[in-house]
Amino acid sequence: MNKNKNKNLQAKGSVYVEAISLVALILFSLFIIVSNASATLASEISEDNILGLINKERTYRGIPSLEVRDELREASINKSKDMITRNYFDHYAFGLTPWDFITNSGYDYLYAGENLAMDFDTSEGMVSSWMKSSAHRNNILNPEFDETGIGVVKGEYTEGGNTHTTYMVTNMFGKEKPAVLKVIDRVVDFVKNIF
Repeated sequence: MNKNKNKNLQAKGSVYVEAISLVALILFSLFIIVSNASATLASEISEDNILGLINKERTYRGIPSLEVRDELREASINKSKDMITRNYFDHYAFGLTPWDFITNSGYDYLYAGENLAMDFDTSEGMVSSWMKSSAHRNNILNPEFDETGIGVVKGEYTEGGNTHTTYMVTNMFGKEKPAVLKVIDRVVDFVKNIF
C-alpha cells in the first residue's frame, strides 16, 4: 500500500509541477506580450506622429485640433534644415528669428509660436518633454493657434566637438491674419511710402 500511496503522491506532485510550469509559461508569455505592446506604443519621430500627439493633448483639454498649413510646414522644415546646416539649436541665431522663417514662407500671421527639439528617440518622449516645459506647453495648448507645421530633418549635429546623428524638429504654430487686417497693413505700407 505504501507503494501505491507514493505513486499517487508522485503523480499528484507531477501534476503540481506541470501546473506550476504552465502558470509560469503563461506569465512569461504575458510579460513578452506586454513588453512588445509597450514597445509598439513608442512611435518613430515623424510629422504625423507628432501632430497626432499634440492634437491628442489639445482635444483632451477641449481645445480644437491644429490643422497643417503648408506654409508653416515649409517654414518648419527650412528652420530644421538651417539648424542642421549651420550647426545651432536656438530660436534666434545668425540674425534670424522664427518669424523670419514664417514670413519667408508666405504665411501672414496674427499669432505665431515655435517649439524646437532634438536628440529624442520617440515622438512620445519629445511631446512629453514639451508638455513638461511651460513655454512649450503654452504653445501646444494655446487656443489662439489653429494651424501648424512640423519639420523633421535627420542630420549630423556637432556639440562640444562630438558629432552625432539626430532628428532636428521644428514645430511652428500660427493663426493667420484676417483679411481685413491684411488690407489695413497694405494701406499703412502705402501711406509710409508716400512720406
